[in-house]
Amino acid sequence: MRTRYLLFVIIIFTFTGFSFAQSTRDVKPKDPPPPAYQASKKEKKGFLGIFKKKEEKTVFNKSREEEVAEFRARLKEVYKEKAKEQKKAEDPQYSDPTYFGHKKPPKKRPPDKMKFCKECGLKH
Repeated sequence: MRTRYLLFVIIIFTFTGFSFAQSTRDVKPKDPPPPAYQASKKEKKGFLGIFKKKEEKTVFNKSREEEVAEFRARLKEVYKEKAKEQKKAEDPQYSDPTYFGHKKPPKKRPPDKMKFCKECGLKH
């Protein structure tokens, strides 16, 4: 009686083991390793690697006027950058469609002597 019970338990465990066994036909791809630039930083250690260096805490106590002044300075920089980009966009290299993205307009060759351009992907 006891051997039958033991045999029954072994058979049950065997079938459950087979049902949860790893399949060789898994379709799910493995997750790629994280990029190196996202790796965690190593802890800095002090003298002989025993004592840890203490990090200095920075305290930000600014008045409202200082924060407003910094915000306006950042806004001025943004406006300057946008003005530069707008001025650059007015250049014929970017605004004239005959340039095809070249710095100078491409040469106009006869149809039998046209060359393939690597920069814009057209023959001219």
